[in-house]
Amino acid sequence: MPVKYIDVTVKSDLFVPATRAFGDIAIIGKGAANSAASSPVEFTDPADAATQYPSGSPGTLTDLAAAIAIAFRQSPPPTRVWGVQVDASNPDWDGALTAVAGLNVQIVALANTPLNQANADLIGKLSTHVTTVSNTGGDGKERIGVAMLDHTLTAAEAAALNTGTVKNERMFLIAHTSAEDAAAATCGVIAGYEPQISMLLKPISIVMPKLFTDADIDTFDGAAINWITSPVLIPGQSLFLGEGYTADPSQNKKYLDIVRVIDDINFRVKAELIQAIGNFRVSRPGLRGIVTLVQAVLAPLVAGEVIEDFTVLIPLLVLLDKDPATLSAAEQAEIQQAQASRSVDMAIAVTYAGAIHRLHIQLVFQ
Repeated sequence: MPVKYIDVTVKSDLFVPATRAFGDIAIIGKGAANSAASSPVEFTDPADAATQYPSGSPGTLTDLAAAIAIAFRQSPPPTRVWGVQVDASNPDWDGALTAVAGLNVQIVALANTPLNQANADLIGKLSTHVTTVSNTGGDGKERIGVAMLDHTLTAAEAAALNTGTVKNERMFLIAHTSAEDAAAATCGVIAGYEPQISMLLKPISIVMPKLFTDADIDTFDGAAINWITSPVLIPGQSLFLGEGYTADPSQNKKYLDIVRVIDDINFRVKAELIQAIGNFRVSRPGLRGIVTLVQAVLAPLVAGEVIEDFTVLIPLLVLLDKDPATLSAAEQAEIQQAQASRSVDMAIAVTYAGAIHRLHIQLVFQ
């Protein structure tokens, strides 16, 4: 046997960060008459929902079962839909929303609950839920809410309802003329696409007896309300989402994909950096290692054209890179304070370029 001057034993112990789903749905809805409230139930097949929430009348579905079925009808369909049944005679919406708060879902809707004057407070509760859970519900709980406008309202009446608590960057409002649950259908559409994909002109499977007029669409467009349309330029007379607005464009998050991408990147970065907690030191090599971890998350997103560019800045690392002899007393104290508290500040700037939503063409004949 030859002499081995260096003996290496190889061991694979790769770190696999947590992954976050982007299209899991929770739908809260009423069951049959005299049916009791239920805890969340997971479905991957709409037929199971009809069995779980029977209507008691052959050939009919409860609000909840129908909503789950129409969500799965979309193409591409969602992977998983959670159902939460409320008592039809005395629905406890607050309790159901509390139950949904603990689920790892990204989209929440209320079955067959159109936004009108009577339901404005209830849709407001959905809006509050998605904001509160996204901000305080723990990692991976970030979510959006979807609500449909009452199809019996005029465009002006519908536009007036996007106000107060409902007007929220985490809400997606959809106008329609269908007797079906357009909110559940829209949930299914959103769930079928990765976060960075714009919702503009994505197909939706729903029965629409009539289309909106140009004047109606202009009203919805000005009120940050999405609509269902059938562009003549797309053959087949299929139905599509007419826009991808959030209900509140005032916070520089006008489009839903922006909100979803931020949630996704936020989770990805934290899931990668968790391996640094308790292991990396507050030192020049340790902080450079943290920068490398962030780059490992964001560089593939640049390559995949999800984001355009990114910058990672750790102010403390700037000080540690300097010649120690040139540090001022304040800078030395800042380093000592960070090492004593074991707390480090980091800023990540991401450049995101959304999909084209409008093209202005000047056609000149000569």
